[in-house]
Amino acid sequence: MKDFLRLGYLDPNHEKIFLNAVNSDWQGFPFAHYWESLANKNFERYMDLLPGFAQGKNLPEGHVPCTFLFAFNSNEEIVGRVSIRHELTDALLKDGGHIGYAVVPKFRRNGIATKILELALKYVATELTDIDKVLLTCDEGNIGSQKTIEKNGGELQDILDLEDGKKKRRYWIELNQ
Repeated sequence: MKDFLRLGYLDPNHEKIFLNAVNSDWQGFPFAHYWESLANKNFERYMDLLPGFAQGKNLPEGHVPCTFLFAFNSNEEIVGRVSIRHELTDALLKDGGHIGYAVVPKFRRNGIATKILELALKYVATELTDIDKVLLTCDEGNIGSQKTIEKNGGELQDILDLEDGKKKRRYWIELNQ
């Protein structure tokens, strides 16, 4: 299944599969950034907002330009998403990094996160050519994300103690341009 993934924006035909993904059991994890806050759960508005985020349009104050794409399998189901941040703030240097990804719960443990990250790294290398290395972070103990990052060439820089008591692993991936 992971071999047939593609990243892309939403189009009008994706409303049902998008809502299926959003309404999965995320246990408090924010799958679709800005879905509630900026789009007010309106699919057409959300679909229209997403491309502008890459130019820094319509973002809340303090948020950086980001390319927000969905991962589609060969059946045109949304199996995940990726947020590619074009720059880093001090906060993102500690927690968040350049790329954040998520896999819809029913599609987990099939290598999809690894493939999403691989495709996101290719996107950065070809579309955001001023970025020559990418920072990724994950919680200490999140073995799935740790393996995903390491399979894509992530080199552990350090493990930070955050103010909330969590430990955050920080990895860098050099891009071959």
